[in-house]
Amino acid sequence: MHFRLSRGARFGLAPLFLAAAFAYAPVIDAGAAGSKDPDTGLPSQPEQAARPAAATDLIGANDFDAILKMAKGYGDASLTTVENGDPVIVGTINGTSYQLFFIDCTDHRDCKTLDFYAIWDQRDIDLDTINTWNSVSPYNKAYLTDDGLPVVELNHSTVGLTEAALSDTFDRWTITLAEFPREVLYAAQ
Repeated sequence: MHFRLSRGARFGLAPLFLAAAFAYAPVIDAGAAGSKDPDTGLPSQPEQAARPAAATDLIGANDFDAILKMAKGYGDASLTTVENGDPVIVGTINGTSYQLFFIDCTDHRDCKTLDFYAIWDQRDIDLDTINTWNSVSPYNKAYLTDDGLPVVELNHSTVGLTEAALSDTFDRWTITLAEFPREVLYAAQ
């Protein structure tokens, strides 16, 4: 049997539930075991708090194959390099071409940022349409090149990158590659 509390009842009972939870929650003293950081003298943090994601879920900044494998799950993709030697994934999602640049790299490795990038060969887009897109698309940035071509990008840090976060970013990018043409490119026609 399911039952629902009204919004007022839920919020009215929340303080009681929280008070009960805290009343019975064990108190943990990080310094109780006597372990202290030798540099600071402060109680050391529990090991579990230092690792927010499972080690197997993490994707290293140099694990280009894992990122390529994820890209291939969304469409055709291949790994190549740009003129300076940094890696780039070139792919298509639902028929739309894109590039996934690895930027902020040191010697073509240890890249700090993934830059999802798509450009269209259509010159009749006005800046007001681009600005409207930017005002309602918090994860993307769109602009016109010096030649007036529309571009949309989505950036993601590789620091602490997990499979789940990368999958979420590819999901957002897939939506972007569908919405941007519909709301920006086709609006100009």
